[in-house]
Amino acid sequence: MTAMDSARRVLIVDDERDIRTTLRAVFGSAGYECRMAGNGREAAEVFETERCPLTITDLKMPLMDGLQLLQHVKARDADAAVIMLTGAADVRTAVESLKQGASDFILKPVNLDQVLLSAERALERRQLLMERREHQALLEYRVAEATRDLATALGELRQTYQTTLEALGSVLATREVGTELHSRRVHAYSLALARAHGLPAGELDALSRGVLLHDIGKIGISDAVLLKPGPLTPEEWVVMRSHPAIGRQILESIPFLRDAIPVVHHHHERWDGTGYPLGLAGSAIPLGARIFAVADAFDAMTFDRPYSKAISLEAARDRIRDAAGTHFDPDVVATFLRMPLEVFAEARASSIDAAP
Repeated sequence: MTAMDSARRVLIVDDERDIRTTLRAVFGSAGYECRMAGNGREAAEVFETERCPLTITDLKMPLMDGLQLLQHVKARDADAAVIMLTGAADVRTAVESLKQGASDFILKPVNLDQVLLSAERALERRQLLMERREHQALLEYRVAEATRDLATALGELRQTYQTTLEALGSVLATREVGTELHSRRVHAYSLALARAHGLPAGELDALSRGVLLHDIGKIGISDAVLLKPGPLTPEEWVVMRSHPAIGRQILESIPFLRDAIPVVHHHHERWDGTGYPLGLAGSAIPLGARIFAVADAFDAMTFDRPYSKAISLEAARDRIRDAAGTHFDPDVVATFLRMPLEVFAEARASSIDAAP
């Protein structure tokens, strides 16, 4: 049986033999393959095996009425077309049948041309519903497939970004010994402090990138200044203090790193406005840069540098407390002081373990 033949099958249900016979003759002459039933229960059994696309049923019948048959058919095939035949006294019930999914209802005595026209419309609507569902399923499949492909591409892109970020962060390590490990430690401290301070999760990635690249502008500083073993002259300090602006210029040309600029450009600003490069004060300094400033100072004080010896974690914490309100944001310092020193010791250990 072809798809067209299948679509032209009709189940005719009526407890009056003459009506069934008349409808069979009309639909048969119109090219339909007819199935017959004398009541709703018999029709339900026929439908279980035949699954006719179209059912034409009387409303008032013994054993199972047309409304019950409609519910039975729709439960098994939501797209099935069902036309109700009813007397004038049953109009209210017929309207209820429309609410439950009937395609149409026709008053008795039946106009045979009207029945045929209603049947054609019902089957056309059924076909449209099925095609729409198939089209929707195809669209959903394609969307899911495209989403999977996009997720894969985004994953690869993120990996590329991360590799690029790490490569940029490593560039300075080839010129300034100790910079890479310093960046790793400050990265761990900054994220721990940011989470404790309640920085929104959506801003952590930007902070992370800014911390890893905070000194990227030193690429533009000459070795004579950057690697000078002794104190810098006032002129050399002017050159050194240009590295935040150089870092900003570098990152402005890299779209996926632009959100790191606030930390890179402002990590040497001070709460009291005496920092550089812009002399910002208080909350005008980006929060990420304020968080970084505490983490950076803590690391600088607890590791040996050419110009200073390391002090204990406890002593470094006391110095940061003393600088709250001048060098550092008092609220960020308050968060820092609430954090157990073990958090920073563990962060330092994990950053060292992660180093290549």
